[in-house]
This record gives sequence, C-alpha cells and structure tokens, in this order.
Amino acid sequence: MMIAEGRYTDALQIILDRNPLPSVCGRICLRPCEDGCRRCNVDDPVAIASLKRAAADFGAYPNAHPDRPRPERIAVIGSGPTGLTVASDLAQRGFQVTIYEAKDRLGGMLRYGIPNYRLPDYALDKDIDHILALGIDVVTGVRIGTDVTLDTLLAEHTAVVVTVGLQGSRALPIPGADSEQVLSALPFLEAAACGEKIALGNNVVVVGGGNVAMDVARTARRMGAEHVDVVCLESEDEMPASDDEVHEARQEGVTLHCSWGPVEVAAAEDNVCGLDVKRCVSVFDVDKRFSPKFDEDEVRRFGADTVIFATGQFADVKDLGVELTPRGGVIAHPESCATSVPRVYAAGDVVTGPSRVVDAIAAGHRVAMCIVRDLTNDAHPLAALIEESNALGEVPQSMKSKLETRRRVQMEKLEFYEAVNTFDEIEVGYTEYEAAREAQRCLGCTTGARLTREKCASCLTCLRVCPHNAPGVKVGGFLYFDAETCHACGACVSQCPAQAISLEGHSDAEMMQRVERILYEPGFDTTLVFACGCTPNLPAIPGDDVRKITVTCLLRVAEATALKALQSGASRIALAGCVEANCRYPHARSLVAQRTAKIAATLHQLDMDKALIVPRESQEEDVHLR
Repeated sequence: MMIAEGRYTDALQIILDRNPLPSVCGRICLRPCEDGCRRCNVDDPVAIASLKRAAADFGAYPNAHPDRPRPERIAVIGSGPTGLTVASDLAQRGFQVTIYEAKDRLGGMLRYGIPNYRLPDYALDKDIDHILALGIDVVTGVRIGTDVTLDTLLAEHTAVVVTVGLQGSRALPIPGADSEQVLSALPFLEAAACGEKIALGNNVVVVGGGNVAMDVARTARRMGAEHVDVVCLESEDEMPASDDEVHEARQEGVTLHCSWGPVEVAAAEDNVCGLDVKRCVSVFDVDKRFSPKFDEDEVRRFGADTVIFATGQFADVKDLGVELTPRGGVIAHPESCATSVPRVYAAGDVVTGPSRVVDAIAAGHRVAMCIVRDLTNDAHPLAALIEESNALGEVPQSMKSKLETRRRVQMEKLEFYEAVNTFDEIEVGYTEYEAAREAQRCLGCTTGARLTREKCASCLTCLRVCPHNAPGVKVGGFLYFDAETCHACGACVSQCPAQAISLEGHSDAEMMQRVERILYEPGFDTTLVFACGCTPNLPAIPGDDVRKITVTCLLRVAEATALKALQSGASRIALAGCVEANCRYPHARSLVAQRTAKIAATLHQLDMDKALIVPRESQEEDVHLR
C-alpha cells in the first residue's frame, strides 16, 4: 500500500524489517508468496517481487545506527544470503559480527553463480552495503579450514556460524568427462561473472534440467556459442527449472532435449566432438525416488565443442572438522542449528541442500534466533521473522463479483535478440507510475475498517455506503466488519458522522505525520497537492513551491487533514483526483466529490475559499464548489 501511494522509502523500510535483501529478491526470487495472493482467483497475483525491486530502486535505504552493546563476538563463515541475513540480524541485536569470505568480494552464489543479466552487481551491492553499515567487519580471501582453522576462530569468537552454501559442481562419472573441453557449471559461471574469456567453440551442450543449467546455457550464448543444446533426464513437465527460465532460454536460441541420459563424452583426436546419450523412459520409481530407466536401443549424439555439466552441487567443508552427512553436507540439529562441535552452528544450503533464496534468508533468521536464544535467553524479536502466517483463503464470491478485473502490469524487458548479445540486465524494472499502478491492485488483505464501539452511534451509514457489504449487524445490534470482505476503500471512514471507524494501515495520525514531514520547511508560496495514486501526471498547479502527497484515494483526505496542511505552512492545498478510466475505486467517485465539497464548505466558513484548488480534471459535474 505504501508503493501505491508513491512512498517507496517507507515501503523499503517495511520490507527490510523482514528481508535484508530486497534488491536481490526483487530480481531473482521464484515468487512462492504470489501463490498465496488473494487476487489469484480474481485475475493475476500482485507482482510482489517486482514491487520489492521497485521499493529498492526508488526508495532510500535508511541510515544505519550501529551499536555494539554486547561483548559477544560472532564469526559468520560465508557471505551468501544465509550468511548476510544472520550477520544482519545479530548486528542489529548488538553483537560484534565478522564475516569471513573465501572470495575477494561478498555475495557468495548471488555474485558468482547468478549471471549479471539476472542480478547485476550494483543491485547486490546496494543490499550488502546497507547490511555492512550496521558495523559488521569483513575478512575476505580467507578459506576457513585451510587458511584459518576452526579452532582459531573459536578461540577468538563466542560462536561460529557455517553458511558456506554449495560451492562445488558435480560431474557425471561417464567416459570422457575428464576431457579439457568438459566444464562444470559453477566454475564456468564464476569465470563469466569475473569477465574471463572462455573459448567455447560454436556448439555447446549443457547437461542438466535445473535453473543453473538454464543460466549456463544462456551465459554460453552470450559468450559467443552459436548453438546451445540442453540435455536432461527429466521430461519437460518434470524439469526442476522454472517455467520463466525455460521460456527465456528458448527465446534466446537455446534448444531443449528432454528425456535423454548422457552415456559418454565423445572425442576425436583428443578434442571433444559430442555427447552420446540414450533415451530415458523414467526418472523416478513408484516411491518417487531417483531411479532412472533407459531404452538402450534409442541412442543419439549431440555435436559439441564444449560440454558443461550442471548436474548437482556439493559443499566443500571437509576441512572444517564438523560432522558431515554421507553426501558431504554439515549435520546440524533441526531446532538448535548446533553442529557436532560446541559453539559452532550451521544453516542454509550447506545443511539442507539446494534451496531458494527466500529459504536461505529464512535459514539465516532461524540460526540467528538460536544464537540469540542461547546467549541471552531472549529470541522473541527474531522469532517473529520466521513465524508462518495463515492464509486468508480465497476472495469470497460476493466480493469477487464486485472487483474490477485488472491484469498485472508487465515489466518491460530487453528484446531477446538484444539480450543474447549482452550481460546487461534483461528486466528493466517498473517506472514509478507502473509500480504504483501494480501496487494498487492489492486488495489490502491485512488492512481494513476497524470500529471503535464506544463511539458508534448505530446510525448504519456505513452499511448504506459500503459497496462490498463488509459491515453487518450481529444479534443484539452490534455492528461489525467482515475482514474477508472489506476492500479497504475508506468509504465508510469518510462518511461516518461519529468518526467511529478507522482504516488499519491508513490512520489519521499517520496522515498528519506525513503532512508535517513534507511541510517541515514550507516556502513563501507553498502548494500541497493531495494526489490520487491513479493519476500518472499532475495537472497544472499554481505556486512557486508545489509539493505532493500521494494517496490511494482522495477519501483518505479529511477536513482535519486539509486544515493541518494550512496550519503547517501551506499557502493552499490542491485535491488532484484521477480520471475515471484509471480509478481504483470507481464506486467511491461520488463519495470523493462529496468529501471535496465538505472540505470546500469548511474552508468557506473560515473565509479561506482561495486556499483550496480543485483542478478542472478532478472536478465532478454534480459538485458545486463555492
């Protein structure tokens, strides 16, 4: 809702309260939260990830105020999403935190495993810089277990957290896999991220069906390969890669070959010439366990100058000295995150295996909570970050029938024929207006009308004006609001004569604070414009100093708000409504006109008629303004 009002800095602050990587998640998150959006059964879910990116793009990161009141020192090994999250949480709780990173720069797989066309360095650095501003120390170019032992860290720190992720790539044990022209996915992506030139030849075959395989294939195209084939065991329906990644890879000229299993890397005169495969008839057995079956009679060869394996990752932590799983991951208690070594914790992909960025962030919150609980016996503030909220369920049919169908705002992208020739970011991001329009599709499921029963006069005005039938009367004459039906339009708030109704998330007190902030130093001739968020461009407003407050609907502006603006130094106020074609609350347009007339009448009584401006585009034909 903050973005719908153009309040990107406020929106960013809300996001940062739970997610320290909004610029990252806004670009590469797989968007599982959108599955729970209540617009799903109306039209399209709200573009939550894209709006987080907009908040990070247009909002100002708050200034950090590092404070280290606690004596405990915490070492965080690894600077991927889990490590950055736990470091941020602990630093905010007053602990002295040092991040140890084997690479020269922070970010882990976010920097070295995700191509710049999806996540450019500048976007990652915005989030990292904000986290480091909390007073976190950094040591780079140091591998724990090799350059520095775990015992040394334990001697210098109260606790150690292992969040190194999965840095190694697994190759398939097939003949020819050790050839010079056979590469592994992660070293290949790291080399590309560092700007290294790799001679791939014209024909590249990528083995694997996940998102890493799609990244490798699309990167190979950008590095000059004319023909890129992706070969995987899974059928297209079984591929773990996201549909978006597969679609964009195909647009960029990558060819997918599903249900084929590699047999041998073919070579001629010591040079790779192809990949021999056989038909895979099934990948999993009846118990959904990995157990591929093949048709030995159906074989073929894909010509290749280079073969790149994207067939799995592993953790390289054998030198740490903690107990490991048979597959090489760290064993950590599921509730305490403790490892086999006292005072050593572990979290993230190094424990669970490959996961999504949002899961890695959640793991960082969880291990931070465990450390705080063990050292202070108080983890309540962090516990709220990992609580799972209950879904509200689908929009009731009675409300759905009254909602206007509005498709989500599609983000502009580079054309595929341009994108394939550059590592520039493909998705160019929303404009501020596009972000506001998309945010206005939000149904305000966590907001809504709230009744102060002591003030209620039982006049039932709210029942008459509500277009969604949210208010009702219980047995005994008690008024109530149905949270699932309330659309947070504010119609009842604006019409309640007893001022007994407030709107959660849009309080009068908050509006007054916004007025005070924007008029902190008013000019000699300042006009404060209250502009509906549905309006892309303001009409001509007189005044040498024009300032704007964006609201989701002009119903949010009360007579007291107008008077507050004038008392705070504004020479005049302007009410800039939207045009009907863009209106988010078309049912409220007549109520907005009535509200405007009431503000005009109030100012007329104070002999301040000239203090109100209603641009011609905003006036309704049936409203007379004195």
